[in-house]
Amino acid sequence: MKNNKLNDKRLIIILALFLAIVILFIYEITIVQIANGEYYKNQATAVKVVKQYVPAVRGEIVDRYGRPFTTNRVGYDIILDRAYLPYGKENEIILEIVNILEHYGIEWHDALPISKTAPFEFLPNNDYAISKLKKALEINEYATAEECMYWLCHQKFYNINMGKDENKEIIPYPPETARKIAGIRYEMVQNAFSLENIYVLASDVGETVRNIILERNFALPGVTIMENPVREYVDGTLAPHILGITGPMYKENMDQLKAEGKWWSKDNPTGYRTNDYLGKSGLEYTYEEQLRGKSGEKTLVLDVRGNVVSATENIPPVPGNTVVTTLDRDLQRVAQNALAEVIEGYQADPDLSHDNGRDSIAGAVVVQDPKTGEILAMANYPSYNISNYTKDYNELSKQKPEPLLNRATMGLYRPGSTYKPVVAAAGLQEGSVGINETIFCNHIYGRFPDYPAQCMHFDGDTDVVKALQRSCNIYFYETGWRLGIDRQNLYASYFGLGEKTGIEINERKGHLSTPEFHTSLGAEWSNGNVIQAAIGQLDHAFTPVQMAGYVSTLANDGVRMKSHLVKSIKSYDLKETVNQTPIEVAMELPVKKEYFEVIREGMIKATLPGGTSWWLWQGFPYTVASKTGSPQATSELLDSAYICYVPAEDPQIAISVMIEHGGQGYTGAPVARKIAEAYFNTSNSFDKVQGSNSILE
Repeated sequence: MKNNKLNDKRLIIILALFLAIVILFIYEITIVQIANGEYYKNQATAVKVVKQYVPAVRGEIVDRYGRPFTTNRVGYDIILDRAYLPYGKENEIILEIVNILEHYGIEWHDALPISKTAPFEFLPNNDYAISKLKKALEINEYATAEECMYWLCHQKFYNINMGKDENKEIIPYPPETARKIAGIRYEMVQNAFSLENIYVLASDVGETVRNIILERNFALPGVTIMENPVREYVDGTLAPHILGITGPMYKENMDQLKAEGKWWSKDNPTGYRTNDYLGKSGLEYTYEEQLRGKSGEKTLVLDVRGNVVSATENIPPVPGNTVVTTLDRDLQRVAQNALAEVIEGYQADPDLSHDNGRDSIAGAVVVQDPKTGEILAMANYPSYNISNYTKDYNELSKQKPEPLLNRATMGLYRPGSTYKPVVAAAGLQEGSVGINETIFCNHIYGRFPDYPAQCMHFDGDTDVVKALQRSCNIYFYETGWRLGIDRQNLYASYFGLGEKTGIEINERKGHLSTPEFHTSLGAEWSNGNVIQAAIGQLDHAFTPVQMAGYVSTLANDGVRMKSHLVKSIKSYDLKETVNQTPIEVAMELPVKKEYFEVIREGMIKATLPGGTSWWLWQGFPYTVASKTGSPQATSELLDSAYICYVPAEDPQIAISVMIEHGGQGYTGAPVARKIAEAYFNTSNSFDKVQGSNSILE
């Protein structure tokens, strides 16, 4: 009886406890489902909150009429995010992505200077990258590629086992597979991959791969897709050396940007990030700050399957500004085509001699407005398609002559007889020779019997006009000797020769013939050097863009305008002018206008019967002032230099042409004529064709 009561009591206690638990359970369910239902629903469906930056659309580069050279489209990049990439699983995840990319024939970022297959060797022409690799691995400079691969794959670094390690916990990979992973892991380190810096594994992968990565998002932690504006070109062959390229961020870029306070941080959310692209050359580099815009930021909430539940834009991106160039897109195309057609025509003609262009290999042409200093066209031959730059780089970098070289601004050439107007201006202004004074040309210059300087002609009594028309060496030998080298060079500097023009892309300074420079080459200065310098030989070396500024100054009666490639910076929609490039006078030469009129007369006669290029301008409706030059390139070959301005009475364009191994200076004249014909035939039709697209200020 007592036991029954005890059992009943226990049963009541158990039932009471059970009932209390049930009530508590019901209470909790009620709280969860009703009071906090929305919260727990979000917790169950949203497993990740990501702050993602929104790249700004890069500003465009357009011509003087607003016609674009560059455009943008949306591309998809594969991103690795350290915050979600599991430690110890990096290699597996990277390999899975690589397999997807290989299947669809898409390349990933890999700058490791080691061959893709065993036995591993260093890639040729990669000395800097190889040295950088060894330094990063902290191994000796004489280490082999195989040794570098061992240390890259050793567990001390990336835990990549090529089957040579006895550590059973590390997955063994075939050598070629290990090489793929090692190349990516190395790039991640070089690009400072961390919690703060994501890594772009592959760029512009396309819709198909994008969708596959998104579908496998849950199985690929730390891997995501990011939209990124991709630079495209209306015509990749147009002005590639001027536009320049954009490229990925490297550690050197990051270090510099951090030092300049331009790197991303919580206090600077619009700063640069690891996966940003930036200008590497040309106008893209010079105007990087204007073109890049300001990135934005958005918050993404993802569910368990990696789907976006919500997206909130915290900071909207600001598109970059538009760079309005001085270039005329149509004239640029004409200049490029003319240069290529003329040089290739010379190369293909078996009947031509050395002097007539048969050995032509390369060249450049620059077209400038003499009144403003604006560059209207700047072309190089050979050239390349900037749209295919990355894909073709290895091949392009090996080609000779170099298609990547901007000869217009970086090529240094003797000017030959195109330099003679400098000496004429100096001689007349300094009183070393008179306007009507003649110097007798009998083919041999007799001032220095031990120095047999010659002229190509027997011109007899020759004044400055005839000397320019006939390009008489004897006249300029004597005028140059009377001036002396210092006064020759002083006037050359007035014209901007041997000095940077100040244009907005990289250029070389060049140099004048001086005793100091000559002796620095290990040669002895002599009297003969003074007269050789006077006809544009010896050590004179100028760029075609300098020569365009020089001939523009001749056309402008001694007023040298500052050369420039950019008219203005405008807002992305072209509605607001951010900055206007001023039209500046670089120098007013201390030479009387009447002397420039005399020089103009001689240059006009050089394009008339009896002149050095007259037959190449027959039938042209405008008066042309020109000068030819045939500077020595090698002991056997001549370069062709040609300058002109049109119309001579009221110059609108000035042109300089340089053809490497082109022979006599007149071989550049057909290039100039094709450009002049296009300019004057179409200059009055722009308003009709373009409508409201007038010149952008």
